[in-house]
Amino acid sequence: MPEAKRPRTQTSAEASFPGLFPQTDALSTAYAQATPFPHTRIAPFCSDTLLRGVRDEMLTALHFTQKETDILKYHQSGDLANLDGLSAHELGRLPHLAQLRDALYSSEFRAFVSRVTGCGPLSGSRTDMSTNRYKPGDHLLLHDDVIGDRCVSYIIYLPDPDEGEWASSDGGGLELYGRSEAGAPLASPARVLRPLWNQLVMFAVQPGRTYHAVQEVCGRRERLSIQGWFHLPQPGEPGHSPDQLARLLGSGASSLAQIEARGQGDPGRAFAEFGPAEPGSAVPGEDPADPAELDPAEPDSAVPGEDPADPADLDPADRRALAPLINAEYLDGAVMGQAADRFADASHIQLGAFLRADVAARLLDVLRAADADAQVGGRACVTAYAAGEHADWAVEGPPVVRRFLQLRADAAPAAEPGRALHALQQLFGGAAFARWLAGVSGLALGGRRGGVRRFRAGLDYTLGTPDHVDGPVLDAVLCLAPQAERWRDGGVGGYHCYVDGGGDDASNDGSVCRRDDDDDGTLLTTPAGWNALTLVLREPSVVKFVKYVSAAAPGSRWDVSYEYKVCD
Repeated sequence: MPEAKRPRTQTSAEASFPGLFPQTDALSTAYAQATPFPHTRIAPFCSDTLLRGVRDEMLTALHFTQKETDILKYHQSGDLANLDGLSAHELGRLPHLAQLRDALYSSEFRAFVSRVTGCGPLSGSRTDMSTNRYKPGDHLLLHDDVIGDRCVSYIIYLPDPDEGEWASSDGGGLELYGRSEAGAPLASPARVLRPLWNQLVMFAVQPGRTYHAVQEVCGRRERLSIQGWFHLPQPGEPGHSPDQLARLLGSGASSLAQIEARGQGDPGRAFAEFGPAEPGSAVPGEDPADPAELDPAEPDSAVPGEDPADPADLDPADRRALAPLINAEYLDGAVMGQAADRFADASHIQLGAFLRADVAARLLDVLRAADADAQVGGRACVTAYAAGEHADWAVEGPPVVRRFLQLRADAAPAAEPGRALHALQQLFGGAAFARWLAGVSGLALGGRRGGVRRFRAGLDYTLGTPDHVDGPVLDAVLCLAPQAERWRDGGVGGYHCYVDGGGDDASNDGSVCRRDDDDDGTLLTTPAGWNALTLVLREPSVVKFVKYVSAAAPGSRWDVSYEYKVCD
């Protein structure tokens, strides 16, 4: 009798990923057709027993360190590529993690990834993976993962499998973004993938195309995952080509390159001349006064750009123009002189209760009503991407650099809260306010740009970017964030941070990461607050950002934010 054939022994990869490899052709077809860019989602992906063991080891044997920069907030372990450097005793505590890592970077699985994505050969010598733990409030903002010779990105999800399926309202989803005709990422994602147990998502990284982000985790659950990359072949490995990196990066500008190229001040917007002194600016919430009843600006008022006058010499016409909105204390010559001395010493100053009490009270009512109407703030679930969008407001982007709502400046607002905030926009753009700023800062100012912004809880932020200006700039930011005590410790974000722009490093996730050693380059941080004006003299090398506002914040972080060009 012929000898019976012996059953083929399963490889480590086949045992770890049962039934996966026969799906290669079907997954490849689906991958190519996926939108907004090619990707695949596989569930179940791995042996359930193996993955449960991996999860247990992550929670009991690994140490997680909190990371927080302008673009991210989460907890991360060390690089699991270093497992081989552990002692036998330490490695013995991580048998499932070691098995999973070896299976992922095996020749069988790399061939599978290459066929599904069409990416070509992958390195077998360079492993790159870490474990991430997203607790409530944690997030990762938009980026494309293009750094160095990364070729394919993958995420394996390990939420608690015994707590039931993850709900969309809990956040933590993987947001996939489409692009405009100009190639910039759109303001809202085209698809959101929930972090389901035993699910793998992967895609070949493409500069300026594979835009993705991780939603803030909003519920009580933790989002546990393994994030990693397959790299291009290293020198000496099969498939290596001297020009492989140039071919990969030649397809577009990465998100990191765009962050460096796009200034937060928006280089397309030039500094505008100051408007006339505006004594007729309406008090928010009241009908505008009849201009005929108001005194015109005095003809000898100082022109912005000239040497600033003594603060005590603020023109009477300017005082009348500013008095309907600004706290009378700050129009007093002696107080302005004290503020000027403090600013000269520190190059920054914060003035509390800046608006008149009656003006601030009316604004508070209007802004709270707007947040309640849009269901923004104080929530344990995700915020709708279109929350608060209205004809008066435009979404400012692209989200690779910023996302917030900005009050349109090209027409009078049709509804609240735009109407109430429009007077402040006129105030900051007017010549009378520029002369007041010159008095309290001791600076000659030659132009301005800016507007009224709304940072919605659970959605909005700016990243630290170059400002593309030739000289120093005076930042004037009037923050209007209700319930100041809830913002004070920075736990819900919304703080304004100034950072030395000379020490940026590429982080492990494709973002711009500030140094997180003892000298992290942070120069000034101001928490969001209510009715507080912050003035900062900023040099071109300094970058600034408004930290992502958490869905748990009490409401939106509203502000009037202007930049004033400082003359020599």
